Amino acid sequence: MGQHVGLCIPRWIDVEGVKNFRDIGGWPVKDGSGYIRERVVFRCGHLTDITDQGIRTLQELNVVAIFDFRSDMEINYHGGIREIPGTTYYESAIFKDVDFSPENMGQTMGRFLEGTEGFILVYLTMLEKAKDQYRKILLHMIEHHSRDTRDALIIHCTAGKDRTGLFCMMLLGLCGVDDEIIAREYALTNLGFWESEEDMRRKANRAGVPLEHMKAAMSAP
Repeated sequence: MGQHVGLCIPRWIDVEGVKNFRDIGGWPVKDGSGYIRERVVFRCGHLTDITDQGIRTLQELNVVAIFDFRSDMEINYHGGIREIPGTTYYESAIFKDVDFSPENMGQTMGRFLEGTEGFILVYLTMLEKAKDQYRKILLHMIEHHSRDTRDALIIHCTAGKDRTGLFCMMLLGLCGVDDEIIAREYALTNLGFWESEEDMRRKANRAGVPLEHMKAAMSAP
């Protein structure tokens, strides 16, 4: 993914109906030899509410593949994705429905409340569960997204924070981006994703946890 000349382009892209949509390219590699190619990998929250204008934007960005990390339970709750001409949709669930039981959700929320160390433990567990799906995307990139193509792909979960963020951290790390920059890119979700108090309360009730715990879990520390 490395190139030798960077371009000044917007990192955030307004895709109508989609939150937290941004390009993970453009970051320099730490040895100074280049930068991560832009307009290849995009990350975001779920695409359920995308509008016709949003679809046109994806087509202008040459998006040909969409990898959805959400579970069946999440898709049933938020809704699936509309058919987008010219793109292939890949169901790439990382968690099973049982992972969203009140008991398991409570345990995960408890980890998040432990601060950085808790997030690390959650993400290590997530990485183990996600390895097959992450491998699938990496192989797809090797086969379909060489330097000779301008085609792009999207990776997303519900908020575009944890499962999506972990993949982006791994990908940027493999490409030689500095850890500090990777952390900065991850934290951009604090700007890109938001939910109303009502939606956050509903999510907390569904998970069986206090509202403040849900707010802490939805942050990107």
